[in-house]
Amino acid sequence: MTGVRDFVAGLARAGKHFVEIKKTVEDAYGDKALKRTQIYEIISKVKAGKNTSDRRHLNSKKTKRTQENIDAVAAAVLEDARVNVRDIVSALGLKKTTVHTILRDNLGLVKKSARWVPKLLSVEQKAERVRTCTEFIAAVHRRSMAMLDNIVTMDETMVSYHTPETKKQSKQWIKKGQPGPIKAKVHASRTKQMLIAFFDSKGLIYTHIVARGVTINAAYIVEVLGTFLKHFKKKRPVMATQEWFFHWDNAPVHTAAVVQDWFTAHAIQLLDHPPYSPDLAPADFFLFKKVKEELAGLTLTQQSLKKTWEGVTRGITAEEFAAAFRRWYERCEKCVKIGGGYVEKTKK
Repeated sequence: MTGVRDFVAGLARAGKHFVEIKKTVEDAYGDKALKRTQIYEIISKVKAGKNTSDRRHLNSKKTKRTQENIDAVAAAVLEDARVNVRDIVSALGLKKTTVHTILRDNLGLVKKSARWVPKLLSVEQKAERVRTCTEFIAAVHRRSMAMLDNIVTMDETMVSYHTPETKKQSKQWIKKGQPGPIKAKVHASRTKQMLIAFFDSKGLIYTHIVARGVTINAAYIVEVLGTFLKHFKKKRPVMATQEWFFHWDNAPVHTAAVVQDWFTAHAIQLLDHPPYSPDLAPADFFLFKKVKEELAGLTLTQQSLKKTWEGVTRGITAEEFAAAFRRWYERCEKCVKIGGGYVEKTKK
């Protein structure tokens, strides 16, 4: 191993850069080549005029959090954010506890897994999310938080006729030391049906079940909107006579000219919604998520779907709907604060 280290040190003294050194070493030594953190350590020592020999056989791993050790750990992480503690210990000859302490206390680092997001947003898409959220926040400030009670939101979702029960639902009490319950792995049914839900901060206003095989186009949406408006005027008679707003996403059928003309003809004010933003839609982060959790483990049919859906939604209180609209506003505030990135969660 000393030969490899001397080889790397010689390349570093010759003024070669890290990428060139790494490739040369891999070509020369193959599987016996050093890890990138080890190469970086040798380059750093050469630049500092220090001894580059490998002294780990002395079994005297360093435990002090010296500035040199802190800088070496920082350099290893900067080179590869996915580097694990074991590799840093091996490359730098530090104790595992020392590396952990440096990472946590001196560098203020924690290791987190990547989280799934609907889309990797571009700079322009983040800017659009910030713009839309800023306008929404400003509109609420002008009218007070009571504006949230004068918004109707709508969205579509696909409901599976059978969704396996969740891991949480399968929990049961057993005696300590006994093996846990088992169950066969079951996949969600491929038979699904589309639902369109309209709701506000007080609760569900209208649910429309789309017949299987029907094409959702602009003309169909206009027809559904007409039916919704009748239910809205019946369920929210006072709100229907006052200033109110309508919110949905910007799917092509929603932005079609004939649909926009319908809103203009009925003098309904629309709220903007940024593209690829389910985290800013109450239907996605609240209603659909909550209902589908309740439907897990149930087997539905075309005849029982509507009754089951309405039974579950009736169990959601007005307070829960109102809280979801407040979270919507808070999510918009957080979106602006983080520069348009996705909002993972807010306080309930």
